[in-house]
Amino acid sequence: MKSLTSIAFLFLVLHSSCENYLETKPINFATPETFYNNEQELTAALMAVYSELGSTNEGTYSRFLSLEAPSSNDEILRRGANTEAAADSYNASASYDRFFNCWTTLYSGIQRANLLLENINKAQASQEIKNKIKGEALFLRAYYHFILVSYWGDVPLKLSSTNSLNQIYIARTPAKQVYEAVILDMTNSYDLVDEITSFNHPGRVSKTAVAGILARVCLHAAGRLQDASYYQTARAWALKVMESGIHSLNPDYKQIFINHSADVYDIKESIWEVEFEQDNGSQRNEGERFGSTIGIRNNDDKTGFMQGNYTATGVLYNLYAAGDLRRDWNIAPFYYPNFDRNNAAVLYSSTYRWGRYVAKWRREYQTKDFNKNFGGTNWPLLRYADVLLMFAEAENEINGPTPAAYQAVNLVRRRAYRLFTEQNNVADLPIGLNKASFFNWIKDERARELAFEGHRKLDLIRWNLLISTMQQMVTTISTAAPSGSNTALGYSGRVSTLRSYQNFSNRDLFFPIPTQEISLNSLMIQNTGW
Repeated sequence: MKSLTSIAFLFLVLHSSCENYLETKPINFATPETFYNNEQELTAALMAVYSELGSTNEGTYSRFLSLEAPSSNDEILRRGANTEAAADSYNASASYDRFFNCWTTLYSGIQRANLLLENINKAQASQEIKNKIKGEALFLRAYYHFILVSYWGDVPLKLSSTNSLNQIYIARTPAKQVYEAVILDMTNSYDLVDEITSFNHPGRVSKTAVAGILARVCLHAAGRLQDASYYQTARAWALKVMESGIHSLNPDYKQIFINHSADVYDIKESIWEVEFEQDNGSQRNEGERFGSTIGIRNNDDKTGFMQGNYTATGVLYNLYAAGDLRRDWNIAPFYYPNFDRNNAAVLYSSTYRWGRYVAKWRREYQTKDFNKNFGGTNWPLLRYADVLLMFAEAENEINGPTPAAYQAVNLVRRRAYRLFTEQNNVADLPIGLNKASFFNWIKDERARELAFEGHRKLDLIRWNLLISTMQQMVTTISTAAPSGSNTALGYSGRVSTLRSYQNFSNRDLFFPIPTQEISLNSLMIQNTGW
């Protein structure tokens, strides 16, 4: 059983999500005393740190962190009765296995990073190579801590490897200290890592990936810690990305997500992705499950089976104005009769707004043979549009809705309408907004642009809006959603749709510490309400 308290030596998984740029043969087992000797072994160890982003236990971005953990809010809901225990049904207990899988996978990545950082100097490799690997390992260690503090609040801060029984009892570190350590590690990594142009794909951490994620971390810290000083730092890091001259928006919104499935890299828009291998019909060391879990429901195993387990809310659908091309890409405008792709697709009625399938990633764009459940679609961790919106949010918090803040948001909106003129009244934000109204536009624009990319729930938490939003959803569903079900179209009925929102309580602002961890570590204290 894996745990952050485990004292087992590091198992180096060399056949990882980054195998497209690292050709290696797996080894069976290694200890720190016999490994980390040269550049090849350092790179293998680094790939083992990366691999936990898409772990085979589906505890991170293969499925849990991409779908279940951030779902059931005003953007996305889980189709079906929602009677089984699940994080997005808000009815799981602390013993729920996916809480445990996520927790242990993130701490496994931290343990691997710590071992690499502690042993890197003994390797026979150039200082330049060591610095780059150190930078990526520092950043990944920080990123795993960031996900932990985002979902669990106070968590043990692990800045050294676990290597003896004396280290199995670890108390939770206050969130403020965790954020400070995350920001320090990421800041220190910035000068060490390469520019993205040096490897021309977004699977590895680059300078602009570090800067963009630092902007996100600082925005989270500003909200979660109620410390406005972090807005200035968030603005500065977002501006570094914008002024790098490397990134820009893909003029075609839908192409971003087709590229994720088609093994096409677009480093202009896509700054950091979790890479998943395409299916080869054999046992997979690592693969994504989100592509087969969401999508426009169909039963065709050969061209892209999709369960359609998640659907858009009517609230999200109504956020898109006429002419916004993102709506009918993100939210399915059609369905397959009898869930059979051999039947001609049928358009939804324009009045049908609850229960449309999530359609942002469509498996027909995957380029290789299909496994029914596993695919090779990459998961976006950071896009340039997100950076623009983060800059605008931070700028507004510091200086109000300045021309620079307007410009950043309008770039995103003009792409959404395919209207690229400097002044366009249809796409651009209304002029004369005050600070509060500009924030409301940012809040809605993030929902429109970043729909289903795993940001909405954590955004609402950092804005202190999740509780009120979930309460409002109960009212909205009770009055605006259809009462009857239409499972052929994806809608399970008002009673089923309401259940997750009615289950939600204040305790769900944080996940519970897994029961297994509590039982191993006598210093671990459970989150309130669990």
